[in-house]
Amino acid sequence: MPVLAATVAGVLAATAGGTAFAMDKGVVLDANGDERTVHTFGGTVADVLDAAGIDPAEGDVVAPPPDTPVGDGDHVLVRSPRDLTVELDGHELSHSVIAADLGEALHQIGLDPESVELSAPRSTAIPDEGLSVSAERAPRMVVLYDTVRTETRTTGATVADVLDAAGVTPGEHDVVTPGPDEPAVPDMVVEVLPVLTAPETEEVVIEAETVERDDPDLLQGEREVVTEPEDGLKEVVTATVLRDGEEVEHRLSEEIVTEPVDGLVKVGAKAPESGSPPVGGGDAAGLNWSALAECESGGDPTAVNSAGGYYGLYQFSTASWRSVGGTGLPSEAGAGEQTQRAQQLYNAVGGNWQSQWPHCGARLFD
Repeated sequence: MPVLAATVAGVLAATAGGTAFAMDKGVVLDANGDERTVHTFGGTVADVLDAAGIDPAEGDVVAPPPDTPVGDGDHVLVRSPRDLTVELDGHELSHSVIAADLGEALHQIGLDPESVELSAPRSTAIPDEGLSVSAERAPRMVVLYDTVRTETRTTGATVADVLDAAGVTPGEHDVVTPGPDEPAVPDMVVEVLPVLTAPETEEVVIEAETVERDDPDLLQGEREVVTEPEDGLKEVVTATVLRDGEEVEHRLSEEIVTEPVDGLVKVGAKAPESGSPPVGGGDAAGLNWSALAECESGGDPTAVNSAGGYYGLYQFSTASWRSVGGTGLPSEAGAGEQTQRAQQLYNAVGGNWQSQWPHCGARLFD
């Protein structure tokens, strides 16, 4: 009780400070929760009590003390002892408190009002004859701030209430799981991941895939590109966090900006008809390469199809030319080297001429 009186006096001292003058003063008097303004020409707390007709009994607490000077607008508090009986989790506890209401009294007996569920509101006044209430301890919660574990109890409805009860205030970018607005449930564990640096956003390419689909209308060995693959894009947010006491890089979130579009290639599944050029195989040197060259480039070793990026007698792409050891551009090589490289390419794809010369390749068999 002396601790309570000192605390109340300290609060009042902060709001007081006026100097008494020989003039009418309006002083706010709170007598056991009944608050009113008392006017007096006196200069002390005792004069305020006299003007209000209050004669403190033995055991009453007056703050500030009766001989303290008062000024206009100051506050005076009077509390009389009251009996409070709390049946907590089936155990009856009796106390004498100096409090106007239940919430004030619970703090005096060492019970956090937020940590118990009461049979009466915390604002319930404590009458002269005392008050009896029942209380149950609120569910236990745990807050993990990286490696720091804090146990608490609260009747709060959300995770934010659990954090408040545990005295944990997350930083601006800290990650709270479950989220602060999620409902609080008994025995829940709330994890806080401390974020030490400002989050950084990076754009990351999502590589598209190419799907192959059999087409019964295309000859075996033929391929037709229906849709070119298009890569997507996502934004990835990272930051340095504290995990198990160590600073590590962590991916906080990622958001897809554009979805990737898969490519589609039709693959021939139709068997060749009788008398048609073979799908593959055969001796490359024995095929009609001049007929192929005539069809592809008009027999011009320097031919360039700038629109499609194809060069020379057999209209090599730069990729196919290099795959068989060619250097520079095919159209810059001699006709003999171009024919040699074309035969190497034929053999490299296992005779699958349709994959390289889908329109003119049949001329190899003329």
